[in-house]
Amino acid sequence: MTAVSADLNLQSQSRDAMLAERARKHGTPLYLYDLDYLEIRVAELRAALHDAQARLFFATMANDRLPVLCRLAQLGVGACVNSIPHLELAQEAGFASDSTQFTSTGVSRGDLQTLAARGIRTNLDSCAQLDRWFELGQTEAGIRVNAASLAGISQGDRIGIAVDQIPEAVQIAASRGGRITGMHVYVGTNFQRPREMLPTLEAFFDLAVSLPDLVYVNVGGGIGVDYAHTGDPFDIDGYGARIGDLASRLRGRIERPVEVICEPGRSLTASSARFLTSVTDVKELSGRRLAAVDASVAIFPRPLHHPESPHRIRQLVPSIGRENGSGDGVPTSIVGRTTYSRDILGSCVLPESLSIGALLCFEDAGAYCQSMISRFLGQRDPVEVFLDSGSAQCI
Repeated sequence: MTAVSADLNLQSQSRDAMLAERARKHGTPLYLYDLDYLEIRVAELRAALHDAQARLFFATMANDRLPVLCRLAQLGVGACVNSIPHLELAQEAGFASDSTQFTSTGVSRGDLQTLAARGIRTNLDSCAQLDRWFELGQTEAGIRVNAASLAGISQGDRIGIAVDQIPEAVQIAASRGGRITGMHVYVGTNFQRPREMLPTLEAFFDLAVSLPDLVYVNVGGGIGVDYAHTGDPFDIDGYGARIGDLASRLRGRIERPVEVICEPGRSLTASSARFLTSVTDVKELSGRRLAAVDASVAIFPRPLHHPESPHRIRQLVPSIGRENGSGDGVPTSIVGRTTYSRDILGSCVLPESLSIGALLCFEDAGAYCQSMISRFLGQRDPVEVFLDSGSAQCI
């Protein structure tokens, strides 16, 4: 073993020892968050978006845990919300109204009134919604542009106003004495390479030139997570450089400042958390090994909704002199402790010696995991621990 690999192994053992100690102290199933990671990730994204002079926002639907939101607000990140409860949560966490945008579909008149009363920038999803907004006496509005229509696709995307409806939206605003000052697009989700997003982004920035009263553009979603830890990381520097080019060209063409907002999707918080669970049973059935755990897709839902991008799973082996996965490995399906046939959390290769009480760790559990918990299957809420510069808060 080289000196470098030995050092990395010691770091891994130290990390696993800490995770195992938290599991013993607080019990499992357990979400363990590293709030300090958020500061590092925010700095990385801001550096990448420096040339675009872009503001960084976070989609609260990806993670609605109050300590996470509070830390992001303290770091000066803005909030993208899509419901009044999430708006109230964002305000409780400390996000200022001028650092918050609301973007949703089918918004009720009552919710529109609430948004108007609180002075929240709102991106409307249809011409009818836009008309109701101005009917309430508002003078400015944002619109959400349908991403599929930007790409020249006629079907498959229910979100936003089609490109060919933009002139109608502008006319509605003018007829009500208002202005369309913002554009939002949801590019998509969990892209692994910037080039997959660029055609839509280029069309979006080109369209922005047609709005005479434009003040901001909001680019939502996109930057993905390599859940399997087998590929190259997303090229955020390359992505940021391209956003910078598009933003510079837009500002040059309309000859005035335009605020650029980037909400990079799950990638801001995904790697800030791990999910820990304990093995409760091991059995062989029809030629495969099944390991039941004290968790369920009801409290760790991402595997149920997105089995095509499974989490990396490993057994915690914190003892000095042992390496994770050492010895003979056996393909193992990790299943929940319910009778629901789809209560399957993932599959991986685990040591042949796997036994009841073993601790399993699911990486990248900080986005679209805990925020999707349901009462389905009657599972108790997991423990939450938030690590902050070495201290821990258990909620």
